[in-house]
Amino acid sequence: MTRVDVRDVRNYALRGVTASFPSGRLSVVLGPNGAGKTTLLKVIAGLTDYEGSVLFDGVPVDDVPPFRRGVSYVPQNPSLFINMNVWENVAFGLKVRGVEGNALRERVSRLLKALRIEHLASSYPASLSGGEARKVAIARALAVDPKVLLLDEPLTGLDVEARIVTEQEVMSLIRRLSITVIMVTHEVGRGLGMADTIHVLWNGKILYSGKPSELNTSTFPEDAAFWLGTTIDDAEVIADGGLCYAVLGDFKVPVKCVTEGLDGGKRRVLIPVSDVKICRKGPIKGVVKRVSRSERAFRVVVSVGDAEVYVLSPFNLSPGDEVGLRINGCVVLG
Repeated sequence: MTRVDVRDVRNYALRGVTASFPSGRLSVVLGPNGAGKTTLLKVIAGLTDYEGSVLFDGVPVDDVPPFRRGVSYVPQNPSLFINMNVWENVAFGLKVRGVEGNALRERVSRLLKALRIEHLASSYPASLSGGEARKVAIARALAVDPKVLLLDEPLTGLDVEARIVTEQEVMSLIRRLSITVIMVTHEVGRGLGMADTIHVLWNGKILYSGKPSELNTSTFPEDAAFWLGTTIDDAEVIADGGLCYAVLGDFKVPVKCVTEGLDGGKRRVLIPVSDVKICRKGPIKGVVKRVSRSERAFRVVVSVGDAEVYVLSPFNLSPGDEVGLRINGCVVLG
């Protein structure tokens, strides 16, 4: 297991990024498009120029070429070899390293089975679904036993069913292997729900590094705080038939990414702004408290009971307007 540290990293997209990624843990870098997330992964992999330093277990690797860093990088596009079937794709890195015979067959078969794609061994990339292709790309990355696995938006573009299945199978395998994983995503709820450690990256700078349970957006720029969503420090969380909900006024908001053993009671929750919509027939009623303008939308703060809910609206509203909200989910922070 390898600890990764980046120190004062700067280039065309990053502005003095310093962060630590614990060994054997899943670290998630959250940020909108253009924040520098993919560039940060490429810096760690040695695939782009930068100033500053990257260290593995305290040892600088800045002069180490990418193929010697022991890193596997899975980009947003799975980039499978179209002239190779699934088995050959997964085996490729091992063959390059001189692995052959039973060792090769056992390693590839074990990964295909773990990700439940062994039935696709002879299939070619053109015949795979989006979720299947992602799992093949991750199996190929894991086959070479990397020190660090870098995942760039691994679930983006998948439909709901494929996303859920792929996430469960991939995350289960990663946890069992206990390797260092750094994943970047713009999906706030999903990132917070699965991460051991999070890093909020905004305009090339780190705004927060630490446990999801300790996330505090009070010092963030207004646009960054809005992008993340609404934090409620003492929401009532209840269990109902195996599901969990956070109480907001007279309405129950489903809790996403429920962890095993989550109890009810007063909890700190975050409602991602992407899960909140203003709509005429929205079941949650509130009153507009204040409005500001961003480049693409209006930032609206809606008072719902004792809470202030952040909403991005395509149309302007005025303080005092009564609105309906639809909230699809929230995440328990701690």
